[in-house]
Amino acid sequence: MNTTEVQERVVTTSVQFHNSPVVLAEVVEEPTYCATHPAVATWMRCNKCSGLICLKCAVQTPVGYRCKACVRVQQNVYFNAQRYDNPLAFAVSAVLAAVAGPVAGILLDSFYFFGFYLAFVAGPGAGMILAQIVCWAAGRRRSRYTPYFVVGGIVIGLLAGIGAASWVGGYRLWVNAPFWIFTFLAATTAYRVLR
Repeated sequence: MNTTEVQERVVTTSVQFHNSPVVLAEVVEEPTYCATHPAVATWMRCNKCSGLICLKCAVQTPVGYRCKACVRVQQNVYFNAQRYDNPLAFAVSAVLAAVAGPVAGILLDSFYFFGFYLAFVAGPGAGMILAQIVCWAAGRRRSRYTPYFVVGGIVIGLLAGIGAASWVGGYRLWVNAPFWIFTFLAATTAYRVLR
């Protein structure tokens, strides 16, 4: 069955025969369309709200397909952050990145070519540690936007740390390739852990 075919709808009619009602069914063909994409014919329904959904709107869950609105409402149960948790996550990640980023860059630069290997090994571990510190600072509360605040804090902290390292010590970390590999892997790992 393709999406241009229509869904069958059953219309019931009640008829009375000798004190016992008999229900007759009449099949009526009527096209149904997605609530979000009105040009797409569909036969799928959300198993929570019974709204019509197409394949673009359907989200597979362990109990069947649901619309994105119902999935979002269910996910909101898991997000319990206070209003100050996101700025706190931003501040913690910025301070850690400003301090640990230049130190990691200087150490990776001292290992020359071996620094590339260390960046690939240590970057995800540093991102995991950063994510755990942010979770601890926020009291294990979660928000839908915490990963974005953490990545923003990492970027701002790294820019401040690179500027300070270049101004105070004369280090040129912006041309250090292992440092950027380390930073990218740490930031993406922290983002995925907090998501």
